[in-house]
Amino acid sequence: MPDDREASESTATEPNDTEAVVYPFEWETDVVVSDGATVRFRPIKPEDRAALVAFHSRQSAESIYFRYFRFRPELSDKELDYFTNVDYEKRMAFVAMVGDEIVAVARYESGDPEKNIPRRPEVAFFVDDAHHGRGLATLLLEYLAAVARRKDLDGFTATVLAENYGMLRVFRKAGFEVSTKFADGVIVVTLGIELTREGAAAIDARDRRAQARSIARLLEPSSVAVIGASRSTTSVGHQLAQSVANAPFAGPAYAVNPAAAADGVQEIGGLPVVARLQDIEGDIDLAVVVAPADQLEVIVEECAAKGVKGLLIGTAGFSDSSPGGGAQRERQIVSLARGHGMRVIGPSSYGVINTDPAVNLRAVFAPVAVPGEGGVAVLSQSGPLGAAVLNEMSRFGLGISSFVAVGNRADVSTNDLLQYWAADDRTRVICLYQPNIGNPRNFSRIARYVSGIKPIISVEPQDPAMVELLTQSGVIVVGRVSELIEQAQVIVDQPMPQGNRVAIVSNASSAASLAAAACRREGLEVVVPSGVAGGPAADAVLVADADTLSVARGAGPETYEQVVVAAALSAEVDMVLLAIIPTITLTLEKLGQLLERVNRAVDKPMVATGLVDPSLLSVPGLPSFTFPEQAARVLGNSAKNARWRSLHRGTPIEADASFLDLVEDTIGDALGDDDERLLTMTDKGLLRLLDALELPVAPFISVVDAQAAVAAAEKLGFPVVLKAGGLPNRKSGEAGGTALDLHTAEEVSQSYARMSETFEGDFLPAVVQATAPTGSHLAVELNQDTLAGARLVIGIGGASARSIASVSTSILPTSESDLDRLLAEPWLADLIPTPAAKFALRDLLARLAVVADATPDVASIRFNPVLLSNTDAVPVEARILLRRWPRDPLADVRHL
Repeated sequence: MPDDREASESTATEPNDTEAVVYPFEWETDVVVSDGATVRFRPIKPEDRAALVAFHSRQSAESIYFRYFRFRPELSDKELDYFTNVDYEKRMAFVAMVGDEIVAVARYESGDPEKNIPRRPEVAFFVDDAHHGRGLATLLLEYLAAVARRKDLDGFTATVLAENYGMLRVFRKAGFEVSTKFADGVIVVTLGIELTREGAAAIDARDRRAQARSIARLLEPSSVAVIGASRSTTSVGHQLAQSVANAPFAGPAYAVNPAAAADGVQEIGGLPVVARLQDIEGDIDLAVVVAPADQLEVIVEECAAKGVKGLLIGTAGFSDSSPGGGAQRERQIVSLARGHGMRVIGPSSYGVINTDPAVNLRAVFAPVAVPGEGGVAVLSQSGPLGAAVLNEMSRFGLGISSFVAVGNRADVSTNDLLQYWAADDRTRVICLYQPNIGNPRNFSRIARYVSGIKPIISVEPQDPAMVELLTQSGVIVVGRVSELIEQAQVIVDQPMPQGNRVAIVSNASSAASLAAAACRREGLEVVVPSGVAGGPAADAVLVADADTLSVARGAGPETYEQVVVAAALSAEVDMVLLAIIPTITLTLEKLGQLLERVNRAVDKPMVATGLVDPSLLSVPGLPSFTFPEQAARVLGNSAKNARWRSLHRGTPIEADASFLDLVEDTIGDALGDDDERLLTMTDKGLLRLLDALELPVAPFISVVDAQAAVAAAEKLGFPVVLKAGGLPNRKSGEAGGTALDLHTAEEVSQSYARMSETFEGDFLPAVVQATAPTGSHLAVELNQDTLAGARLVIGIGGASARSIASVSTSILPTSESDLDRLLAEPWLADLIPTPAAKFALRDLLARLAVVADATPDVASIRFNPVLLSNTDAVPVEARILLRRWPRDPLADVRHL
């Protein structure tokens, strides 16, 4: 693509003496480029001389001219020394590697203030002609900017030839602030490197597209090779080959087996046999590998040499069986694959399925009834359970778009697949079965985004915290695998409800009563639309105890149809539940015909229950259940999900750039050289930190004698509170370590004397605090953990904090609507006296959410109690635990 050249000029023309430097291993990583392949990024090394020579020799004269502003057929030894020896501080360079080849180089060169050269570095890029258009320059720019930010540099400059449109486009679309000017026949670009919210959003969008394409290389292959296909019909390899052949796969597929080929075997499981990958004419997109674990490293190398795009590894014996050595071998295999551009599903994967007729891939190694083409995507960590889900979906006639058994998730993860399915037009709903989630922060961010596009359903994990994370991220959580299928059927076949009002139409009072009670348990409002009873059907009457539309059992099908359609058309109704049982006059056949007609006529979500086997009421597109509880549950889940999507799609509460910088500096000062520090009311740094974090607290002063206590009270203004600062668990009253409502200097002095005598060493330093308006006592916490993620917790505070169990949480990141949901919980809503108090409490929670977004180094903030009055929410006790979060230099850049 001649109009997509990625190159720039550099000031680096003269080598200099480089002192001994420490190579920054932390910047070595794998990235997914725009076409979905993986490329290894790392800082340049002196050992890269030969690879850089080979790289330069492959480039066209035009590309070299764009890079150096003149043609250089080869680089001199002096230039090679200079380019490959950097100090990783003022001079930084990254190389992008595929195997042992450099495919792109990017660098910045800082100026020398002593020579009056500006400090803002000049940045340069050179991308291999064969790798243009893959987004390498944009990615490398992100990496150089991340390094520069850590080195406190303030931006980049670049000098670009006017005809180098590709490089100019890279700068403009990177997401950083850019300005340009034309001078002396070239364009001078000034580039900011501050990572703004807009820039981060642009990087995230590029990452989502790249990740989706990387999964498409695995699930949408044009050609397949089964490596390890065996002649034994009972082997996994044979079953996989047979599975691919019987689908049948839409493109060419091969079985790779050297011994079978040497013996003259022509096919295995219906696939033609070859001895080696290299014997196959044409490209291979996907390699399905079931060879022994000790052969995998060689096989991956062979796949790389063949140009395979992705690997599905069914072989077990890695982290699934040995957390030590097996896990290490697993990491080596994944690293080797990524280094050659390949993603990996597995190891220990049961297989994948794609029902798209243009692909028709079925690579699973056990007999399974594969559902037909449909809109459900399925992820299962367990192969056998995934097979059971597929069998049940097939039995229910529920079609799938694709299925992935992720196995050990050594490379391709749930997050990767969610982003693929979010972009997949054939997928309408995503079903998950996974016992654990992985990184909760990443999952929450991605699941929240995907849930706003398509519903996600998950079987409930064992960890209650993970259930909470799923729910707040918009995922529909179900208790059983059978419910997963029921819910998927409703979402695929029916529209999403616009509210939670349900009309129940029935011809049996027992079924109607069960349905109404079940709907109310699910949070649905059972309604009887006005004008229906006695309207279009004269014999439709209201059954008062069930609040349903009851049709006489002797009525004909047309009467039922009129009532159902009239109810569904009502503006008072959001969904319809049909609890109609077969009768002598309404036979199963007639009932099925009735359901088929009303399903075509009604454009609101509708489900049926008839107290019979659902297969007897099988109507295409209309979910049918045996019992009313099942029907009510799926409608309730759909209504909750629709509400989440309408309320929670807003931007999560986030910190702005200036606050991020302020918090980082303040916490760095507070921690000093320590890895952890607890700040309480007696620590001088607490108030300073609270101010920096913009968190409120009733004004207080720490004192060490009675005279200072009086002076503090006079400064704060009476009445005041006197606290025994060294007492770990204070309660109300002097005997509990808290003297309340002190109105005069004399009262302060007397309380000080009594409490110092009572508590002795636990009294000092004491705390004098301004009195806050009284009201309900709450406890509010922010907690952040590397495994559990971040969350806000609110419960009863004060002396009752440990004796009353009411507590509610909000997983972070959170939105304003999440906080409204939290504050609407009945136990808490009853304690909030006024709208002003609710606003103040929500503001406090939002401020804590901003702190969590700004830094993970705040391990916890506890306010207890928070006094909730008619007008305000004021913390009067505070403690902050600071703990250095494990630093990831790659946090701001795209990487695997």
